[in-house]
Amino acid sequence: MTTGYPAAGRSPGPNVAPDGIVRASFAFLAVIAFGVLVAAYPLVSLGVLAAGVALAVLTRSLARHVDREAVGRVSLPGLGAVEYRFTRS
Repeated sequence: MTTGYPAAGRSPGPNVAPDGIVRASFAFLAVIAFGVLVAAYPLVSLGVLAAGVALAVLTRSLARHVDREAVGRVSLPGLGAVEYRFTRS
């Protein structure tokens, strides 16, 4: 009894576009290149990773502590006061 699936190791045929294969190849090469870059510059990679994590933590912390309904006011010497409000888009 056959299930309709091609046998292992056989080509799916001419009607299947190779786009997925090309994307997978580029993704694989990008992962390899990223690994080589991390191995070549470990301190820079660690710094970029630490900065990214710190930025993510700061963004989440700021978003959690900001009251979206409150109106803030900043007084600028010589220019007056500026009001601001965080809104959802």
